[in-house]
Amino acid sequence: MSDYGAIRGVSTSLRRLLRDRMEDPVDVTIAPPDVTITDVTGRRLNLYLYQVSENSYLKNQDIPGHGHPGAFGHPPLSLDLHYLLTAHGASETEADADLDAQQILGDAMRVLHDFSTITDRLEITSQEVGTVGQPILDTSLLGSPEKVKITLQPLTLEDLSKLWTALPEANFRRSVAYQVSVVQIEAQKPRLFPRPVGEPPAAGPRVYTVSFRRPQIEEIGVVRQDDPDERERPFPYARVGDTLVIRGHNLAGEALRVILGAVDATEHITGLRDNRIAVIVPDNEELQPGPQPVKVVQDVMMGEPPEPHLGFQSNLAVFMLVPYIEELDATTTPGTLIIHGSRLFRENLECLTLVGDEIIRPDAYTTATSTEIAFNLPDLGGGDHAVRVRVNGAESVDDVMLGI
Repeated sequence: MSDYGAIRGVSTSLRRLLRDRMEDPVDVTIAPPDVTITDVTGRRLNLYLYQVSENSYLKNQDIPGHGHPGAFGHPPLSLDLHYLLTAHGASETEADADLDAQQILGDAMRVLHDFSTITDRLEITSQEVGTVGQPILDTSLLGSPEKVKITLQPLTLEDLSKLWTALPEANFRRSVAYQVSVVQIEAQKPRLFPRPVGEPPAAGPRVYTVSFRRPQIEEIGVVRQDDPDERERPFPYARVGDTLVIRGHNLAGEALRVILGAVDATEHITGLRDNRIAVIVPDNEELQPGPQPVKVVQDVMMGEPPEPHLGFQSNLAVFMLVPYIEELDATTTPGTLIIHGSRLFRENLECLTLVGDEIIRPDAYTTATSTEIAFNLPDLGGGDHAVRVRVNGAESVDDVMLGI
């Protein structure tokens, strides 16, 4: 959890991100726009924290998993930070002086758009910024349950005019505004506990206590079943038989379950750590192509003998289940293409096959099952043609080519 240095940590993290990921790096200063920077001249970006506001959604919400469940009072201070990003070119007097500043501003805005969430895993890549491989996120923010999220703010010309007018020594410069949320500063005051209600009577109610460990999913990756390097891909497009890699916090436990869609996939878990779960996507008919929710459930067993009670559920994440093309057979019958795989067809779902630029619809299928589809090939001409299958809007990710 962050302390009073969290605001400073956000500003330094933004500067480190811009310097590390801009295609044409420039100096990044953190100062009021009306202040002259003595050590920096010419091309630069300036970050100015012009407003700090309290986040109303998290104002009275405590941090999940922090503190005793029976304690109350003194939730963390949750803040939204508002920044003004200003670009300065090499000169202010040349005929095209503003073009240089516009290019710098566009480069910076592209970075903040591509990396709108700064996670613990985002690392430094340039030796000029710091140690390569170290987190871009400031150490005061590491491990925080709320991520640093960057949002472009649509300020009107009137809003910008008011802002620059409040700085009497500064000339108007091309600028954009960003909001960074949520930054939490943990309270130092001790928590309060309710008073005991007295001794229960003999044979009265039995009270059982459990430690609060709510699972938290941060991101999902995929390891494809036919990848010899077992490389984890960051985009969760998975096929039946692929391995989903769920990363987060509090993911290990004795009575833990993984739910994919409406299917309990606990028995298909192949790796389990507190910050990582590996689970194979099962071949279950309830899992069909399209977006599928993912959640982790920590069951609670209480009583004598132990009985299941309502446990703790993680937040929902989503992966895309896509068709799997395992093999093409274009030689069994001349002019016919047979595709083998999984989740290739499903009645009552939108299905089609793309061969190069040609679209083959289900009414042209001569065979149509979940594991095999066949159809007469159209006149494609010579060369290689990519084959893809689309079901319920989910398209196969296999790079399968058909040679004619």
